[in-house]
Amino acid sequence: MKKKGFLRLRPLPTLLLLGMLLWDGEGWMRATVLAAVLHELGHLWAARRLGIPVDSLRTDFHGARLEVRGRMLSYREEWLLCAAGPGSSFLVAAAAGLLLSVSPFWGRLCGASLLLGLLNLLPVATLDGGRMLETLLLSHLEPRCAMEILRLCSFLCLFLLWATSVYFLLRIGDGGPLLFFSMGLFLHFFETMERGLE
Repeated sequence: MKKKGFLRLRPLPTLLLLGMLLWDGEGWMRATVLAAVLHELGHLWAARRLGIPVDSLRTDFHGARLEVRGRMLSYREEWLLCAAGPGSSFLVAAAAGLLLSVSPFWGRLCGASLLLGLLNLLPVATLDGGRMLETLLLSHLEPRCAMEILRLCSFLCLFLLWATSVYFLLRIGDGGPLLFFSMGLFLHFFETMERGLE
């Protein structure tokens, strides 16, 4: 049986990303992609330090996810693995912040990394923060109760994010990217919850 490659990219999101990179006049997209890559490298570094065998890195419209091979993770390992991504983003933001005077790109990388780290800490089931909350809840509560609390936290957080984006859109006339981001997370959240109930 032929072994699949480590990096598994979905074709449509990859083509869309390449197109956005080609028409990225001000460099925001390049900074965002670099911030995302460094975020995922934080997860990979943590997996290596924890001795977790990683089978692949999958990407799609909702981001990237490590596929672990061969064993179940403990709650502690899962929490540390999830925390490494935002932690990496904050370190990159701090390092890029020191280089603000060198080039505008470092300011963009600082902003993108900081935003990526903060967004990933949101207690939403499909993000790192949600997975961190899930491990904490499962280590103290029955699985059914833990999942109900996680669903409620995820829904409330996504609703607030969506409402904030609508406010910015109506009040300031800007907020389209946050609106699309929150709606994409909402769709992914409901898909994930449906699969969990099957």
